[in-house]
Amino acid sequence: MLRSIGPVAFLALLMVGCGGGGGSTSGEPPPPATYTVGGTVTGLTGTGLVLQTNAGDVAPVSASGTFAFPNQLGSGAAYTVTVKTQPSNPVQNCVVTNASGTVGTANVTTVSVACSTVAGQYTVAGSVSGLVGSGLAVAICGTSHGGVGGCLNAKQIGANGTYTLGTVDLTHPVYFYVSITQQPSSPPQDCVISNSNIRDQAASGTGFTVTCADYLAHFYVTNAADNTLLAYSINATTGVATRIGAPTPTGASPNAILGVNNFGTSYVYVGNEGSHDVSAFAVDPTTGALTAVPGSPFAAGTGPQALASDGGGSLYVANAGSDNVSAYGIDGNTGALTPQPGSPVAVGTTPTSIIFDPDGGQIYVANHGGSNDISEIVEPPTLLSSVPAGGNPLSLALGSSGGAARFVYSANPDATHPSISGFSDQGPNGALSPLPGSPFPLPVSHYIATDQTGAYLYVTSGASIVGYAINATTGALTPLPGFPVATGANAYSITIDPTNRILYVANDGAATVSGFTLDASTGALTPMAGSPFPVGNHPKFIATF
Repeated sequence: MLRSIGPVAFLALLMVGCGGGGGSTSGEPPPPATYTVGGTVTGLTGTGLVLQTNAGDVAPVSASGTFAFPNQLGSGAAYTVTVKTQPSNPVQNCVVTNASGTVGTANVTTVSVACSTVAGQYTVAGSVSGLVGSGLAVAICGTSHGGVGGCLNAKQIGANGTYTLGTVDLTHPVYFYVSITQQPSSPPQDCVISNSNIRDQAASGTGFTVTCADYLAHFYVTNAADNTLLAYSINATTGVATRIGAPTPTGASPNAILGVNNFGTSYVYVGNEGSHDVSAFAVDPTTGALTAVPGSPFAAGTGPQALASDGGGSLYVANAGSDNVSAYGIDGNTGALTPQPGSPVAVGTTPTSIIFDPDGGQIYVANHGGSNDISEIVEPPTLLSSVPAGGNPLSLALGSSGGAARFVYSANPDATHPSISGFSDQGPNGALSPLPGSPFPLPVSHYIATDQTGAYLYVTSGASIVGYAINATTGALTPLPGFPVATGANAYSITIDPTNRILYVANDGAATVSGFTLDASTGALTPMAGSPFPVGNHPKFIATF
């Protein structure tokens, strides 16, 4: 007998008949909706703009228009958009508005990024050609109207091609220029920069071109008896010296001479002791020929006997007859001299030597007369202090500690007790403190000089030169083996070329210049082929490039 089946039992049978199992997900809710965060960029002309969110999501942007971050956010998520990297070439400043908010139920398109070019900002870049040596270094340098200068962003360049140093802000009242801070070696080369003034380049857009060629040194000798300046070229490979043109007239009794590289152009300045002025000449970078600077000669104090520079922006002149120091600004385009406010500055008696410490910015002056001391000057030109030295201090030189100038030495050619004084300049404002045992009883007849690294000290003594190693920790002097080395009669002044490869001695009594190759690893000197070279009448000082 059949029985009636109710609705519930029938439904159960139907489900069994359909199989029932298998994990169906038809009842699960869909994933939550997500949305992009983005907006619009306007005014973008530079390259390298990168935007980011508070979650670390980044979006590089190459042109004006719309943008969106690749990762999407859910409704209710908080966001903040910032600039991670500002554009360059040209330098721009991008500002984000409507930067923060909460994601709703649609894509965010309201973030606004407005970019504008930064006034005065220029990328400093250029190219190098002819480079075969190693060690070339180029930097952005600047000098203020007060004469304080320095270099930044030094870059080692190892091959021909393009280079970029960084950016400068030309709205600041600073003379910016590109400078070669180290010439190549192995083999040595001579590299020059054409049109290195950054302001000029920014206007013309011609780039900062560095051209390298075989190293050819130029040196210039003052002849006190002839009132002339002689120019020579020296082949660094053969050592052969060649006269450049005819003697160049100077003022009366030319004494001190200094080579300065300013805005990529080299100048020679000569202190004329008899006419109480300074002659200035521009140097042809290829031939070494000299051309008088407009306005030369420039008035100085009485009896100028020594010159120093801070590296390009300022020139300092020690006036032995008026017991003071004149300070000048060097025009970046012409090399002309303009007296600085506060100049001249009174120092000790009969100043005969002056040096600039590039690390601390101090100027040190040796006072050869009755005061027998060393004066320290700081910028703006102001006498800071004086410290006693040995008898009749005539010449100054800087020694190094770990690559920084930390020691000052004075040559004291006293007739009875010749000596060399040594000082540490690590006190406040570079104040000098005598080294233990100073002054050292060592023979010296006239001038001293240190090599470009400050590791070796060289001293004239009669018709020879003596070398000492400088202890980088204590400043103590240790005689170098192989010295003394013969020069000419009455060896007077010593000059070492900027590549630290060649040392010259002006022999006042022999009317010659002795040339030596310098081994920077040992301090040893080897006479050049053809040395000594005849050079006029009573040669006093030498400038090298």
